[in-house]
Amino acid sequence: MSSPTINSPQMSFPSLEEIQNLIRALINDSQAGINSIPGEGQIWTDSPTISPFVLPMLNSSIREIYRELRNVGDAQLIFDNYVILGLPILDSPTNGPGGADATVQTTLSTVGYFDGVQLWPNFQLPSNMLYPTKLWERCTGTNDNFEPMHQVQDGLPGQQQNQVLGKWEWRQNVINFMGATTKRDIRMRFYGSLPQFFSTTMDYNSTFVPIQDSADAIAFKTAVKYARMLGSPGLADLAAEAKEQMFQLKNATTRRAQSTNYKRSPFGNSSGDINSEFFYGSWLLSNQRFNDFRPLRLLRKLFLGI
Repeated sequence: MSSPTINSPQMSFPSLEEIQNLIRALINDSQAGINSIPGEGQIWTDSPTISPFVLPMLNSSIREIYRELRNVGDAQLIFDNYVILGLPILDSPTNGPGGADATVQTTLSTVGYFDGVQLWPNFQLPSNMLYPTKLWERCTGTNDNFEPMHQVQDGLPGQQQNQVLGKWEWRQNVINFMGATTKRDIRMRFYGSLPQFFSTTMDYNSTFVPIQDSADAIAFKTAVKYARMLGSPGLADLAAEAKEQMFQLKNATTRRAQSTNYKRSPFGNSSGDINSEFFYGSWLLSNQRFNDFRPLRLLRKLFLGI
């Protein structure tokens, strides 16, 4: 997304001006500038003409925040209940529309749905999607519940299609299906991108970064970039504080997640996965090749008494 979409304060979203003022304080540039206003700065200003390096560095730090929080599962980066109604039936080059064909795969992308023969541009992935995490489906034209689909691990099977899609694979930034012989509704949950801020005419005071309590982490990350550009002797201290601020931001996500019991979702066939299918003791008992490994024999004795 190339322009800001958060233009009103929500919860504790920091404004760009709040972040900018902190950056100026960190790099000792809070003096009056071209407009003789104390705090506007002379080097790190809000003007893209005076300070053309500010927005690229600021956006780089914002992207880092998004990325790091996404990697710890922060719910602020999750989008859910995105529904696409009426995906067309598969079309086989040899068997025609609706004709089962084990050689055909269909795809859903940001430019449309490919049914095996033609592209339908009215069915598209959301433009801010980075990657999906879960999919559900139902028959088009019904009020049925959406049923979960299975994400395959080692590629879609080459087999005859039926009335349901059933399986999906995220590959080359598109969702791949085998196709179905009936129209299907799709429901998706995905990680998505959030706004970046490149407009030269935006109001920093009324434009907000949609991550709660993120001002300190963004400001210190940006100050690190500026200090590195100048070769500042204070770089190490700024980098350490930026790391601490990011740790605190991610730790808030982790602590919130600890209030809910989570079970690891196996990817593909989880047979033999000690994290999702067996409790630890029974896994040790059932795997002879590991039973003969001396450190694990000690663990058996310690935890199982055998």
